[in-house]
Amino acid sequence: MPLTTQRDATRPSGFAVWRIVVWLMLLLAAFGCLQYALHAQQVWGALQTSGSAEATAHLRGVLAWDLAYLAGAFAIIVVCAGAILRQAWSRVALQIAAVLLAIWALVSGITLFAQWHNVDNAAALLQSGADEAAQQTLGRLRRNFAMAVGLKALAVPVLLWLAWRLSRPAVREQFRSRGR
Repeated sequence: MPLTTQRDATRPSGFAVWRIVVWLMLLLAAFGCLQYALHAQQVWGALQTSGSAEATAHLRGVLAWDLAYLAGAFAIIVVCAGAILRQAWSRVALQIAAVLLAIWALVSGITLFAQWHNVDNAAALLQSGADEAAQQTLGRLRRNFAMAVGLKALAVPVLLWLAWRLSRPAVREQFRSRGR
């Protein structure tokens, strides 16, 4: 039997799907950070040139949402990075984040699905006599709705599975407390 160190014993080699899910979460959160930062920059530019008080109030609200989403995406990046480095603090934080993200995906997916009939109603109206460009735009919108609802439906069980998997003893043992 080969001699193993404590670090080798707590880091089993082999394929682990949960690690891939954490990497995907990290990449998606980084993409989200980029998107929210760019949109916040655009809103800030529009806010500087805004003339009416109503438009300014609306743009400030949009900017607040962008900054909140940016902070949330950054927090997910930090937690995922900690999990990739197998820091003990990140395991519970990632479990909580996965459950919260699953709830958010479920609620926003149901809301999006409820709005889908509006797109279908608009499609029915446009079928009767709209130009080709409007029909193509509506077709893209329908595909985007379908893709968003599908991805949210896929994300819910994957995120809940990740939260469950992180609680399993075999995975829990792979995380280490911070040394002195």
